[in-house]
Amino acid sequence: MSLFQKMNTNTTGIETARQAYIRLLRERIDFPDSLQPTQRNMVLQSELINSDYLDGEVNMDSSGMFPSTVITGLPKPKGRLFLEELEKAELDASIARRHRESFKSFDRRKLSVMDDKSLAEWQSDFKQDEPEWRLAEHEWQRRLTVEEIKAVRWAAIIGVCAIIFGALLTKVLEKL
Repeated sequence: MSLFQKMNTNTTGIETARQAYIRLLRERIDFPDSLQPTQRNMVLQSELINSDYLDGEVNMDSSGMFPSTVITGLPKPKGRLFLEELEKAELDASIARRHRESFKSFDRRKLSVMDDKSLAEWQSDFKQDEPEWRLAEHEWQRRLTVEEIKAVRWAAIIGVCAIIFGALLTKVLEKL
């Protein structure tokens, strides 16, 4: 039983229509992965040809399960755009995997010793939904809070000095 099936069993034990659609589609989607590499390639090529990404011919065997394909030309423009999307998605996934691995051993204290320019450059390597970007955001907030505390501290010191000066001035003026 798949994780989906475990999570979505209803109380009656009867499969809903939606669950049946998902099961049937999942079986067909997972099917090519269980084939030998050459058969798998033929199935995937036939999908690309049938989806109008490649020029070619698809011939099915007598069972209708295993196609044979003949590629007759270069990928169509739609196919080239699809290729770019796939490559970008693969690159994004690769970068995300690499970031997850480096994040496991990352020491947050490194951010506190970076200057603003280095922190901004480091943060720009990540997307907003990645944990490293969030850590950098927290570091920016920490730095802003430190600056605000310094400003408030000086304001408090100046206020105390003004009170003392006012008290002394009052004493001096009372004696006159």
